[in-house]
Parts: sequence; structure tokens; C-alpha cells
Amino acid sequence: NAGTGLSAGMDAAAFSERLASLSHNRTKKYVLQEGVPVPFLVDLGVMTAEGKVVKSRYDKFRQINRFLEFIEDVLPNLDPNRTNTIIDFGCGKSYLTFAMYYYLHVLKKYSIRVIGLDLKKDDIAGYEGVDQVDMVVTLHACDTATDYALAKAVKWGAKVILSVPCCQHEINKQIQNKELYPIMDYGILKERMAALLTDGIRAKLLENAGYETQILEFIDMEHTPKNIMIRAIRQGKKADGAALETMMKELHVKPTLYGLLVGEE
Repeated sequence: NAGTGLSAGMDAAAFSERLASLSHNRTKKYVLQEGVPVPFLVDLGVMTAEGKVVKSRYDKFRQINRFLEFIEDVLPNLDPNRTNTIIDFGCGKSYLTFAMYYYLHVLKKYSIRVIGLDLKKDDIAGYEGVDQVDMVVTLHACDTATDYALAKAVKWGAKVILSVPCCQHEINKQIQNKELYPIMDYGILKERMAALLTDGIRAKLLENAGYETQILEFIDMEHTPKNIMIRAIRQGKKADGAALETMMKELHVKPTLYGLLVGEE
């Protein structure tokens, strides 16, 4: 190091700082990068024709990229050598459906068939258009519509499930427990706890059905507290549901997904 005029200690410090800088920059790198025009984002008004993100749509840009990070993570579970069928329940304005298609088909060259269904729970329950599905995405299917979509995903043997639930009222109406009175006495606290419990039970029911399940933070498009994603990967080994059954009995709750999955066994 004599030629540089820096001591080894300073070199180490500078190297550490450089590593930290690189790490910081890496966290800022999006799947879809600003400055590179993406046709569907230009069409949807998120980007200009030159690839610059429209300032008022930056939240949408961040959300699309966060969603694509989840898709990137599950890519090993899809087969690049055949056509993968993807069902999108509750696709709404389809921003994320377009993003998923663009990433998987245009960027990653996977052969995919995307079926977008913006449906109510009765329609979801009755949908019989396919026999087998590789991935199910359900974004903001209201209340128990999410449960019907998750049950369909399990029935189809979907390898991947990505679910962002919405407005959960069912357990809030059912739950009874005197020991939880500090929460049960206050409507807003009871409502929040019921929503968290709903998603926790859904995740555990998926584990009982043979999925490895995570609950992750998602950037919500509606600026509400509903910012949770349930991500489930089918791995075959079913978890024991006895403890979950006991807990549900103690709280006097019986969610729709329980009836749909366990009721069929």
C-alpha cells in the first residue's frame, strides 16, 4: 500500500464504506428500472415515453416493483419448459397482471397463460374453467372471496399462491373471548385483531394443506392498513392442524376457508 499513501486500516475503512454504498445501491435497484421504457407502464401513464416515472405515479411504480420481487422469488417453482397457467382473481385495473405478464413472458421468456377474473365470491366458487393451475394470484378479493380463491388454489394443486386479502369482517362478527377484554371492549382494536387473526388462520390452513407459507409486507395500492401478502409454496408435507382447531374453538371462530378445506376431507 506504500504507493497509495493509505494505511491498511484506512483501506479497510474505505472498503467497508464502499461495500455499504454498494449494498445501499442494490436495495434501490428495481426489477423494472427507471429510465428504461416499459410499454405497458407508458400506456398506463406510470412512465413517459422516455422511461421517466411520472412523479404522481411513483407509489404505483414502487408497488409494481415490489410485486415483481415476489414473482422473482417464486420463479424457481414455475417450469420454463412448458406453458404455466396463472389465475388472477380480483384483477381489478390489472396493473399487476400486466406487470406479471411482462416480467414472466417478455423479460424471462416463460410460456404462460394468464386468466384474469374480476369476480365476486359466488363466481369464484363456481368457476370451473381449468383443471390444473400453476399459480394463483388473488389481490383484494373482498372478505370471504379471498377464502374461496384460496380454496380453489388448493383444489387445483397450485404450486404458488400470492394473496393480498381485503376487508375482513367474518371473524370480527364471530370472535368471543372474555380474557381478551382489553381488545374486545374497543371496536377498532377488535377489528384489527380479527383481521390479523383471519390472515394468520388462513396461512396455517394452507400449511395444513401442504404449503410452506409466509406472511410478508406489501405496498398497498389503496393507502389502507391492508398491506399484508400471504405467499404459499406447495411442498407436499401437511402440517398438523390440532393446535389450530383448539385455538379456533377457544375463540369461537370458524372461518370460511376452514369449512372449504377441512369440510371436504
